[in-house]
Amino acid sequence: MHISQAPEFGGRHWAGGLVLTALIGVIVGCSSEPAKFEPNRIAMHKAEITLGITLDPKYQVEPIAKILSDSFGTPDEPIVPEVEDIDQVFDLEHLKMAAGPYGSEEDGTPRGLYRQHCVHCHGITGNGRGPTAAFLNPYPRDFRMGKYKWKSTKTGTPPTHDDLRRVISDGVPGTAMPSFKLLPAEEIEALTQYVKYLSLRGELERNLLLEFSDLDCSVVKPADQRTKEEQEYVASLSPEEIQEETDDLNSAVEELTDPEVVNEDFLAPLVEGWAYAFEDVTEVPEKPESELKESLAVGRDLFFNKGGCATCHGQSALGDGQTAENFYDDWTEEYYDPKDPSQLEGFLALGALPPRKLDPRNLRLGNFRGGRRPVDVYWRIRNGIEGAKMPAAQQLSEEEIWHVVDYVRRGLPYDSLSQPPEHEQENVRVRN
Repeated sequence: MHISQAPEFGGRHWAGGLVLTALIGVIVGCSSEPAKFEPNRIAMHKAEITLGITLDPKYQVEPIAKILSDSFGTPDEPIVPEVEDIDQVFDLEHLKMAAGPYGSEEDGTPRGLYRQHCVHCHGITGNGRGPTAAFLNPYPRDFRMGKYKWKSTKTGTPPTHDDLRRVISDGVPGTAMPSFKLLPAEEIEALTQYVKYLSLRGELERNLLLEFSDLDCSVVKPADQRTKEEQEYVASLSPEEIQEETDDLNSAVEELTDPEVVNEDFLAPLVEGWAYAFEDVTEVPEKPESELKESLAVGRDLFFNKGGCATCHGQSALGDGQTAENFYDDWTEEYYDPKDPSQLEGFLALGALPPRKLDPRNLRLGNFRGGRRPVDVYWRIRNGIEGAKMPAAQQLSEEEIWHVVDYVRRGLPYDSLSQPPEHEQENVRVRN
């Protein structure tokens, strides 16, 4: 087959676009190699730096991979772990619709919906590092922490099923996350469940990493992989003590990988949180009756004073407050400390995306990523925005929050904050 010269656009060839298209093709199912979940190398490297160790493949890395495979299967063949209340979180039929290469079954049932619609941004593993992710601002969400910004629940609790479904359906204004409202309801449901599947798997991986990284593997490591402290410790042990510690290590790994222990101690608490997230929804009281003009005046005063909103959003509400200079979200702060960036290069080598500053919202635009309904803005103010630097306004009463909602939605975009004050012209020549 003859391939003609790449078309030009703006004086440049589309060679980069062809490479990108090829990469996406590999991920969405045009490759003969089956898709694989990637280990969370960022979290692993963070643990190694924090603890001053090197994770042992046999005793710490491989057991986690096996647990995840036994509990959740593969990107092509998902598994539903056998844990109480799991049916309240997702089911295998919907996961199969979203998993695997894009196509359809003999009866016309779609499959591979996640790879069709989501993988190019969020990645196979849900790590937010698909082939287009680096070009997007903000970066796509990494599902593996189980943290979500746009939700009705309090900080520290998972979103409800309806929260995730609403984001997938409506999209996120001001970002590359589009609306999928035109998809059939059953397909949106499948994608919603698959996002929870990736989140639950990612959270389990992180929790297992905490447990396995705490194991002392110094006695089984090759000598050249031991730290100075580990070398000194092993040298102080007798052969009998080394054997005893090796036996204890094997017993600990065997216990941690026991399916019953995994389900009861690690999976069950996570599943329970997702299954009953609806119980943590912040109830929104009825909006009190008041004149809009009066509510806007009260909301404006709260915004700049008691509410403390201007501290981050700025005196002109452009998102340029004084405390916003070194804002980075939780997903970035896992691997990047702006006060000590010396470790960044190692994380970038493992696939981390270059850190980007988190800017407070420019409220003058009237663009609300979490939705502009009054209830959406109320939740953002009352609960804060998890993973970001937006705190919960616990110092405000329910009525006061409603006044701030009015001001942010209906007053602030038209406020004369940034307009120069009118003044009488000076040195006016008086004509007779």
